[in-house]
Amino acid sequence: MRDLAYYEMRAFLLERQIGNTAAFRLNELAEKWACSDKSAKRKLKRYQALDYCMYQPGQGRGNPSKLIFLLTFQAEIDLFIREALEQESLDKLLTLLQLNIPREWFSSVSYEMNDLFGLHTEKGDQDILRLIIARPFSILDPLHTSINMESSLLLQLGDPLVRFDTVTNTVMPCIAHHWKSENNSTTWTFYIRKGIRFHHGRTLTTTDILHTFEKAMQKGTVTHWYLKDIAKITLLSDHKIMIQLNNSNPFFTRYLCLGNLVILPHDIPFDERKWISTGAFKIAQRTKKKLVLEAYDAHFLERPFLDRIEFWLVKNQRNPVVTVTDMGNESNNDYTDYATKNYGVNIFTFNFHYCSFAHHPAFREAFYHLLDTPLMLDELNNQEETEASSYFFHKSSAKRRDANKIANLLKTANYNGEPLKFAILSHAKTIRQGQWIVNRAATFGIPIELRVIDISSEFYQGSQWEAIDFSMGGDVPSTDIEIAFMDFYGNPNLAPQRFLAKKELQQIEELLHRARQCQDLNEREPFYDQIEQFVRDNHLFLFLEHLTKHQFIHTTIKTEETHLYGHLNLKKLWID
Repeated sequence: MRDLAYYEMRAFLLERQIGNTAAFRLNELAEKWACSDKSAKRKLKRYQALDYCMYQPGQGRGNPSKLIFLLTFQAEIDLFIREALEQESLDKLLTLLQLNIPREWFSSVSYEMNDLFGLHTEKGDQDILRLIIARPFSILDPLHTSINMESSLLLQLGDPLVRFDTVTNTVMPCIAHHWKSENNSTTWTFYIRKGIRFHHGRTLTTTDILHTFEKAMQKGTVTHWYLKDIAKITLLSDHKIMIQLNNSNPFFTRYLCLGNLVILPHDIPFDERKWISTGAFKIAQRTKKKLVLEAYDAHFLERPFLDRIEFWLVKNQRNPVVTVTDMGNESNNDYTDYATKNYGVNIFTFNFHYCSFAHHPAFREAFYHLLDTPLMLDELNNQEETEASSYFFHKSSAKRRDANKIANLLKTANYNGEPLKFAILSHAKTIRQGQWIVNRAATFGIPIELRVIDISSEFYQGSQWEAIDFSMGGDVPSTDIEIAFMDFYGNPNLAPQRFLAKKELQQIEELLHRARQCQDLNEREPFYDQIEQFVRDNHLFLFLEHLTKHQFIHTTIKTEETHLYGHLNLKKLWID
């Protein structure tokens, strides 16, 4: 088996290869391998000595070097895969999959690969599910997690005080088996189950709940705004706790269902790589390339049906979602594409803190007419998503745009072709849309520099978002779309809190505050409508399209629930 640096070189040279010969400059390979020219030359001579290729150094200034390979790249890949499969070397296979190699080359061994990925039964009747993720997990700290994929894991690793049932749209027992509200929904008393054990063995008490809430109430956390009305928390016993609010809030228990408020032990400092809580799964291993979850046998509600779930990183996976792998064989009938339509919304946001033009209504309106969603979806051949004019799909409708107004609006805003900076997240589809917007703006004399922010490593870095004029990103609702709507406006990591001016945010917060005083949705909904009308009338940000999510699931995997936060509820999976 050749070393991985060799395959990295071959993938790099593949596009320029003619026959079995590829021309290159030595410094190109040195840069690719992050080594000196001298080291790169030694490596090439070693490959030649091993009869992998023939190395012909370039003679004279400007003449390229050449490599003549003895086997086709596809033949070498086939040999590599078969040897890795025999050794069950997942790490080597996954490293290979990071390279720019045609996916159809894997089709001849796709069934063998699916024996390693996807469903797998170990000796001892251990049911293991191996999943592929397209990017590494970022922060798994519930006080700071705002990304959809990470948020879906929180409710697998821990349990909140109560849970939200998506079928009945009601709050149900979880850690608390009963609760009551008094004094116009300002006093809430929760009765805690006995015998709930954390992963490290200690029994949960109300002291842990107090500790969790005190941490979550601190400013700078994503949970601060949920709990800012709390005036006092009183421990009535080890299994009874009372929370008093400054204001009436019949909606209070809905916040407590969120994964960001899973209960953590007070006696163990939080470590997101160990993750001590009460959840149905616990973390067995976490590296840059892999996350392994194991079933927690002592879970107080129900043990998961699967024993072990492994997430493996393949960065250039074609489908940018968590998926059971089906490498190189898209027509394989053993896999079903579960498409969830309209489960989120893509939004273009102006940065009022940096972009001086954003304060001019005419500038924002110009971009409203410029960002023609139906045209963008058509030109990007995206027929499965639909135009959005609201956070809620059922309230969206087609809106008329008039490109003829753009020039006069820009003139009214005193915009004269100044360069602008545009930030987007590192999703493949988002990058294509971002480039479309850059090209579209250029036709109207608006030069835009596109900045791609890595969602795993840079999303939470405030400095990445400061010196930009606008951004684009999707917001994916949780199982409770009302809470998701409120979180969109209140979460410090999301676009409104990051980019809107204080005056506009205050008006939105006042309407949300009034909504939270209402007993039911029919009373709250008019306030939601007022918020969205305020946003649309002033073009504070622009709704683009509602999103579609794909999950490729093996037909033998069954589940009671379709999704959780847009992802599989791992606790409810089993193998047929």
